[in-house]
Amino acid sequence: MEDYGTRILPSLLADIAERFPLVQVDMEIGLTALLLKRLGSSFDAVIAMHPEGTTEGDLICRERAIWAAASTRAVEELDPLPVALSYPDCLFRAWAIEALDKAGRPWRLAYVSPSLAATEAIVEQGLAITVVKGSMLAPGLRGINPGRYVPPLPGAEIRLHRAATSSASAALVVDHLAHRLGQSALGS
Repeated sequence: MEDYGTRILPSLLADIAERFPLVQVDMEIGLTALLLKRLGSSFDAVIAMHPEGTTEGDLICRERAIWAAASTRAVEELDPLPVALSYPDCLFRAWAIEALDKAGRPWRLAYVSPSLAATEAIVEQGLAITVVKGSMLAPGLRGINPGRYVPPLPGAEIRLHRAATSSASAALVVDHLAHRLGQSALGS
């Protein structure tokens, strides 16, 4: 996930590089639904987002999916609602479309990008709203409470998936990553 890849993982990977200097870590950012398909063949571990209540993988933390808009413009009042989302395999995209359709809220897909940074830049300019993790709300954006303009969204879980075929050294590094991710989720 791009938000974890830019805001949480860099310091954890630096710690791993220091603690395990002979280990080479390769990281790929992308839609977790697609990365999970390559667990074991391409990856020893995948950090993935799932709907609340999933039992796959090790629970790292729970997240709130929230609507986000520019802090300076009430875009959520527009009709139809302009929405900026990722590609179809994105869980937040599916949730946003389902929630808006179920609520009968007129909307239009104004911007599509696999890049969270690009989406947030569009939203910050007041051109659309999007869905983000509540703990990852970027500066310049504000959360929109569900109600008159936007419907509620489901909860999410961040889970660490491990490949069954990993080497002993890879499993040790993934164990360390899981421990550090748990600490990060608790704010340590």
